Order: sequence, then structure tokens, then C-alpha cells
Amino acid sequence: MLRETNFTTSEKQQEILPMNLDTRPFLCSITRLDCNPEKAIPWHWHRLFEINYIRKGELYLETPEKHSVLHTGDANFINYGSLHTCRAVGDTPCEYYTLHFDMHFLSGIYNSILEDKYFLPVIRNTALQFWQVRPDSLSHLKMIEYVLRIVEISREEPFGYEFDVRNLLSSFWQRLLEDTRDVQAAAPGINALETERLMIMTNYIKEHLGDKLTLDDIAASAGVSTRECTRCFSRCINTSPNVFLTQTRLSMAADLLSGTAKSIIEISEECGFSSPSYFGKVFKESMGCTPKEYREKDTEGSQPWYYSRSFSQIIRK
Repeated sequence: MLRETNFTTSEKQQEILPMNLDTRPFLCSITRLDCNPEKAIPWHWHRLFEINYIRKGELYLETPEKHSVLHTGDANFINYGSLHTCRAVGDTPCEYYTLHFDMHFLSGIYNSILEDKYFLPVIRNTALQFWQVRPDSLSHLKMIEYVLRIVEISREEPFGYEFDVRNLLSSFWQRLLEDTRDVQAAAPGINALETERLMIMTNYIKEHLGDKLTLDDIAASAGVSTRECTRCFSRCINTSPNVFLTQTRLSMAADLLSGTAKSIIEISEECGFSSPSYFGKVFKESMGCTPKEYREKDTEGSQPWYYSRSFSQIIRK
């Protein structure tokens, strides 16, 4: 089945996917994003590999280490556990297919020679957060062909389609290993400690949204100075701790406006804003409407900017 994305994350920014790894370690989905450049799929990660194919439009993809724009016809690989975000760019909405899969879907049993030889080296390679596959060589064209065939098989689900999907993913993986041989041989290009600190601080923010957080509080959660805290946010996700805090509060507020009957004053206090008037001002600047207008539009059944009810998970850059 080709599922339509309904993006949600846990408090630790781990994407929650509609799949049971014990029984179905593979998922094929489609995502449609509006071309509003001010919006983004939030920073998130998952304990799965991810492959995307851009069916229409352009997609800006960013990890703490680098960023790239994927065009129509491009594919890309995102490594296990890699923190990333994306948004549509250009003048048209972006539509893309996504494959999520656990390595044991291909490697078989745990602690196998396949796992040790062909998958763990990729997972442990912090220089290989994502890999772009443009249709610029025969090998890349074959990789893209594998992805598209998987999408079609997943859409129809003929008898025994799981075997076909696994075989095609294995072929993709083998070419990916060959394509990234130089990167695997090189030294890691990202500071793993810095990424770990960032995840600790962003998790701390999410867990204390209702508190009067200061930069000192955020920095102390990871045991670093305020200067290093600011540098870490800037280097890894190109924003400041305060901007991240405000946008995360706005995301939570949007969810409460959509999913609860709480008053705007209650939501303002629960999300940590200093006053309802300040909440209204910041919300309108970011969302383009007042909290009341946002709730009324959602009640009327208007479609969010991307196809999901979980607008609360938006964290704008």
C-alpha cells in the first residue's frame, strides 16, 4: 500500500511511522508539500534507512553537516539516525515518494555477516548522513529505476510483492555501497559530540516548553556554555536556541488550537508565552493569522499547508 504521509514525532524528535518493525520492516509513502518557503518538515530522525524520489517540484534537504536541493527525477538516501529537515522550494508544490526500511529487512537475522559487513559500517559513518542520486550515470539511473519499481509494486501489492521489494532494495543497496566507497574510506566529517549535544538540548526544550527557559537553562542541559550552545545550534541547524524555542512553542500551540477546546489564554500559558497578547503577536507573524483565526479555519476543515493533521510538529528554520 502506498500511504500518504501523516507526519508526527515523539518528544525526542523521532518520527513516528505507521509500521511494526517486528512484522513489517518496510514502508512506502507519498508526501505533498506546499511551496511556502517559510515552512518545513521539522528536524527529526528515525531508526530506519530512508530513500526519497522527487516526483514533482524541488525539495531542500538539510542535515547538521550539509544541505542540498533535490530536483524532479532525483533520489536520495538518508542514513539511520540522521537528524534532518526538508521543505519545498521553487514556484510549485513538491511531491515525493519515501521508502523507510529496517536493515534486517535486507540483512536477515541479527548479528549476521551481512549486517556486520554491509550495513553497520554505513550506520557508523557520520560522514554519510545523506547521499544524492541524480540521473547522471547508468548506475544512478538503475538505482532510481529500483525505487520507482518498488513504489509501483507497493501500490499494487501483488502476491509475493515483499520478496520483490526486498530484492530491489538489495540491488539499490549494493549500488549505494559502490557509489559511496570513497566516503566510507574517508574520515568522518561531522562532530558526533556536537550532534549529540544538539539532540539533548532540543529534547530539553520540548520537555520544558511551559517553563520560563533561558539560554543558561538550555546550555546547562547539555553541560556546555551559552556561547557553545549558540554555536552548536548555528552550526548544526542554522538557527539560534531562542528561535528554535519560539517556533517549537508555536508548533505546540497550533496543535492545541486544532485538537483541544482549551482557551487561547490557557494555550498561551501552557506553551510558555509571557502573555496572551505576545502569543497572539508572535503567532500571527509566523502563521499569517491570529490564534482565533487559525482555530476557525481548522474547524472549517481547511487543508493544512502539508497533508497532515500534525501541524504542531512544524519547526520553521
